[in-house]
Order: sequence, then C-alpha cells, then structure tokens
Amino acid sequence: MLDLKGKTTPAGWLIGDPVSFAADHTGGYFSNCHYVSRDGQRAFLKALDIEKFDITQLMGVMSGFQYESDLLGVCKDKRLNRVVQVLESDKIERDPTASAVLRYVPFLVFELADGDIRNTVDVSASVTNQWRFYVLHQTTLALLQLHGQSIAHQDLKPSNVLVFPDARLKLGDLGRSSLRGFPAPHDSLPRPGAANYAPFEQRYGDVPSDWVERRLSSDVFHLGSLAVFAFTNICLPEYVMGKLADPYRPENWGAPYAEVMPYIQAALTQSIHEIADDFPDQFRNDLVALVLDLCHPESARRGRSDDKSKASVGLLWLQRYASRFDILEKTARVRRSDPHA
Repeated sequence: MLDLKGKTTPAGWLIGDPVSFAADHTGGYFSNCHYVSRDGQRAFLKALDIEKFDITQLMGVMSGFQYESDLLGVCKDKRLNRVVQVLESDKIERDPTASAVLRYVPFLVFELADGDIRNTVDVSASVTNQWRFYVLHQTTLALLQLHGQSIAHQDLKPSNVLVFPDARLKLGDLGRSSLRGFPAPHDSLPRPGAANYAPFEQRYGDVPSDWVERRLSSDVFHLGSLAVFAFTNICLPEYVMGKLADPYRPENWGAPYAEVMPYIQAALTQSIHEIADDFPDQFRNDLVALVLDLCHPESARRGRSDDKSKASVGLLWLQRYASRFDILEKTARVRRSDPHA
C-alpha cells in the first residue's frame, strides 16, 4: 500500500487518513484512497497503487487511470452536475529515490460524498417508496447527462451512486466508462464493469458491433438491476444466473449467444416474478414491467421492447424512463401523505 499520508498535492490538498471501506465494498483494486483537506474543506483522493503491478502491467494501468482523468475533465467542462466533480488531477512524488516510472503517483481529488445509496435503500431499514423511486429517477437523469455527451458509464452499481448533502445524488467511478470516438484501454474487454452486475451478453462473451448497443445498453441493463436492488437488495444478474440449468450457464455454453437467450429470458421472467413478492403492492406491476424491459437479454430490445419502431434508440434512450420514475416518485409521495391510500 502506498504511504501518502502527510504529503501535500500540488494544489495544496493535505493527504490524511486512508479511507476504510465496508467488507462488501467492490472496486478500488487499482487504487488507494485517502481523505484530504484544504482551507477547511474535506475531499476524497484516489491514487493509483503503482506498487501493486509489475512493470509490464503498469503502463497499461496508468493509461487507464489517465483515461478516467481525461473523461472527468470532459464532464467538468460540460458541467455535468450529476457526475461527481474532480477537484484536482495530477501526480505526487512518493519516493525521490525511486526509478522514474515509480517515483510519481497519479491521483484524482473528488468532492466528498456522505456515502453511497446502499444503506439508504437497505430493506432492513425504514425507507419510503418515494426515496427508492427518487434514487432511480436521479440515477436515470445522471445517465442521460453522460449519454448526452456520448459517454457510457458501464459500471453502474449501488456503490457508485453517491449521496451528497441535501440528498443530492451523483454518479461516481468512471474508471470503466467509454467516450464514443475515443478508445479506452479497457474497450477490448467483453465485460468492462463488475462481474456480478454484468449484462447477460457480456457473461457469454457476446460483443455487439454497434457502440450504442454495446455500451449504452449496459447502462440500461444496470439501471434495471438497480431498480431491483433498490426494493429488495438483491443482485438481479446473479439471481437469474442461479436459475439456469448447468448446460446453459456461461462457463458451459459453447454455442452462439442468440441460442441461449430464450433460456435466459425464461430464467429472468421466473426470477422477477419471485422477487416481485418483495415489491410494494401498489407498484408491483409497474416494477415488474420496467425491470423485464430494462434487463431484456437482447440488447436491441432492452429498454424499448414495447417500441416496435425502435425510434427511441440513441443517446436519449432513457428519456421516457426518467419520466416514468418521476411519475412513480410523485405517486409514492402522494400515497405516503394520504392516510387512505
């Protein structure tokens, strides 16, 4: 682990204690994280853990870190206020006696969130349906901001939806994102994001040739999975995989992905109807329909299976879902305030 505590970044952020994550935290394999402070303001520093990799790996990892930095710069320049803001992007000297490659550590400083949404939608806690739909509505709006700039997040999961003061939500961790027209070091990976939240086609190594179908469709799928998590704390893709007979599981399947899709669709439908018992009664039908649509095994139908013309394909793919979650959030607010609802 890098020993950066006590150092000061070029912009004057004093590096403090390392950040402690929960046991179920995912991500962060490439980085060390610290709290930083400057002029009474606290922030969050993510530094590339260059000691973790040998020299043959390091250049590729550093390239990926730089890509994330550049992408965050685009978000900042375009004023995407629903994406976590980067406050500084630079390098810091870790050891003046080290070789040129290992002497400086790339880092990013972010605005500090209160946490992510996992605790705020914990089914063991008293959480309103209004808040759960608020999370989904705000997350959809954040994805639309990214998609409007031809950016696919590709790793949307509960730990990457961050909560800020006044209940503002922002998306974090663009380390696996893709900007159309600017190849990323991880673009060749069939599964860029977290394995347990991966869309079905990624698990089978199926790679659509079209950028929209390959990249944006993963965000659409992840949004549907987030809807399930928000109401049940269940990781939907893993749940569905558990319903497949062994011959149809990714590690055993050797035929084209199109031939296994009917089995995945059956497993998805079975899973959703089982999980639906945990959905609120008044919103059960809405949630079942939207999850089946957003998580469709066929990327060409995902999020628009009832749109026969497929006119909604494009960067504003999720616009109608932003409207749907907004309506459901407002409906939940009214029913919460109405003692007869």
